[in-house]
Amino acid sequence: MTDRSIDPTTDQVRALRDAGPEGPVVMLNLLKFRAVAEYGADDNEPAMSGAAAYARYQTAFVETVGAVSNAQVLYDGPVGQVFIGMAGTPETDWDKVLIVRYPSRQHFLAMMADATYREALRHRYAGLARTVLLQCGDHQG
Repeated sequence: MTDRSIDPTTDQVRALRDAGPEGPVVMLNLLKFRAVAEYGADDNEPAMSGAAAYARYQTAFVETVGAVSNAQVLYDGPVGQVFIGMAGTPETDWDKVLIVRYPSRQHFLAMMADATYREALRHRYAGLARTVLLQCGDHQG
């Protein structure tokens, strides 16, 4: 039941690893949740919303492997109205925006390689219908 379309490609990971920015990076997540999380039969998880499943994944990368990721959530909230763009299209139909700052791309990549983090990915797969993850530079004032 794992949808790999919400994973980065090997080329995308390589580009961040080899040519990413120095210093802090900010990841902008646009998230669309499943109405009901879709776990595999072997997962033995209770029924829950996609948002609740994703929250379990988010706890993993912020708290459980926080010493590895040093993730700092800058914004975590629902999407309000579409102010510019056509409402109701896939391009503008998101449930939540999550903006996370990492001290470096190496912190982000170390998190992705962490075994505890990788185990928590099942909650991400179960909860997300689709996502866009944009790597941004760090801008402080």
